[in-house]
Amino acid sequence: MSTELNNEFSAEVVRRDGIRLGIYLGVLSLVISIVSLYALINSSNFTITSMVTGGLGIALMIGFSAYFAVLLRKSAGGFWSFSEALKGIFTMLAIAVIISSIGTTVFNLINPEPQLIVFDKTINFTIETLESAGAEDDLIDKQVADLEKTRDDMRNFSIGQTLKALGVSLIMYFVFALILAAILKREKPAFLTVNQGGDDAHPWQDKN
Repeated sequence: MSTELNNEFSAEVVRRDGIRLGIYLGVLSLVISIVSLYALINSSNFTITSMVTGGLGIALMIGFSAYFAVLLRKSAGGFWSFSEALKGIFTMLAIAVIISSIGTTVFNLINPEPQLIVFDKTINFTIETLESAGAEDDLIDKQVADLEKTRDDMRNFSIGQTLKALGVSLIMYFVFALILAAILKREKPAFLTVNQGGDDAHPWQDKN
């Protein structure tokens, strides 16, 4: 009975800490996105800046996610199965994605100009890249038209598009949660399970 209560208490602690860490991670993700956006706006070399901000942003989010997942395992007592790890980590990541997505959407609605500037720079960069590669005009026109359509769609807020983007992000983060759970799972040693058995302990074990 006490073992069941301990397990329930541990699960509640993991759930609570997963929500808290997910909020932290979501705020960090939002801040990184906004900083990267303004870095791109003020960059003199769009190509290098986009590679640096993109790579650094991904590296930071992977690092923070892994670190918070380790903290979450400590909340579970240092041991959890793959399924427990997956549930806890994905809960944390899902909350982070939701907060980051909502925050980004609100930011773009209040201040849409920065993202539109970055899109214009992206269009110019695409034209320059395709021209230097000797691409045909039809291909260049098509790529530019697609980018302009995406930019125009961003000017009009759409709940459907927002939910679609959120769904894609959740799928990607679920895969990431699978990877982290596989890496960070740590099964409880058998002797610890036996010691928690209370009256079921073996005769040579000290029940006191």
